[in-house]
Amino acid sequence: MKRALKFLLKLAFTALLLYLVYTRQVDGRAFGTALRGIRWGWTVPFFAILFANTALSALRWRLLLRSDGVDIPLRKLVASYWISSFFNFFLPSNIGGDVYRVADVGRKSGSAAGSLASVFVDRLCGFLALSLMGFVFPLAGLRLVPPDRRGLLLVPLAVFLGFLCVAALLWQQGLVRFFARAVPGRLGAKVRGLLDAFFSSVTAYSRRPRALAAAFGISFVFQFLVFVAVWCVCRALAIPVSLAECCVFVPFVCLLEAVPLTVNGIGLRDAGYAVFFTAVGLAGRGCDPPSVAAALSLCYVAFTLAYAAGGGLLFLRRLFAAPPSPAPPAA
Repeated sequence: MKRALKFLLKLAFTALLLYLVYTRQVDGRAFGTALRGIRWGWTVPFFAILFANTALSALRWRLLLRSDGVDIPLRKLVASYWISSFFNFFLPSNIGGDVYRVADVGRKSGSAAGSLASVFVDRLCGFLALSLMGFVFPLAGLRLVPPDRRGLLLVPLAVFLGFLCVAALLWQQGLVRFFARAVPGRLGAKVRGLLDAFFSSVTAYSRRPRALAAAFGISFVFQFLVFVAVWCVCRALAIPVSLAECCVFVPFVCLLEAVPLTVNGIGLRDAGYAVFFTAVGLAGRGCDPPSVAAALSLCYVAFTLAYAAGGGLLFLRRLFAAPPSPAPPAA
């Protein structure tokens, strides 16, 4: 009941944000004009980037798993990532599909804790890269940021420092173990056992700094391609923004939509793009910022869902395939 209530509250908050953005700010005529003028040729590089990022994410994940002695073929990890992108549309925030990834690799490797560690560190690398780029890129393109918006630079910096603290806790481990010892009884024993297996995998990553550095480097390439993908949708809608402007503002929108307050970041993403287009002065370029922001957000979600539907088909194929052989007992 608590989970259902929480999900209903997120649905209500999503609906409220959409109402505030679409009915209070969006001009229906400008919105319709933007959608009717879609240049479909620009969707080709968009879908190519999505697939490239799926492959890059799977490669980063494989580097971490192999550091822990788990060798799963890249194509299987690509399929798992693709399926998780489908589940992201139906679970809170844009990281809900990670639950599927943990279960999928845990079933293949026989180590639930090791699978959780690989997905956690994989995500941590991504968020560290995104938040750092969200600070450095706007700083490099400071002239594009209106003076009254420059205080927003502190947000990705704070997020980066926060995730850096999380990374430090993972590598030091002592503080986490201290609090785990305070959990009494059988529950405490289970928590400490899970932490032992989890930190065993994290320690294995730290012993292979080259693989960890490569995973972090892949995260930067991945995030940059996300900015390019958004720019491709802008080009498809004939929205007059440059790639440089996307690199300056899109990281902030990506951080905003990752906040687990709505389903798949819907509503937060729309509001973020409205702020972006207002900040760069699209009103002076013959566009209505809230209307084209709504068109961009809608198209981005629709195109991404179309891509993620391929992951849904892969999941159905797995679901109705012959049952796999039993996995070894979980760690």
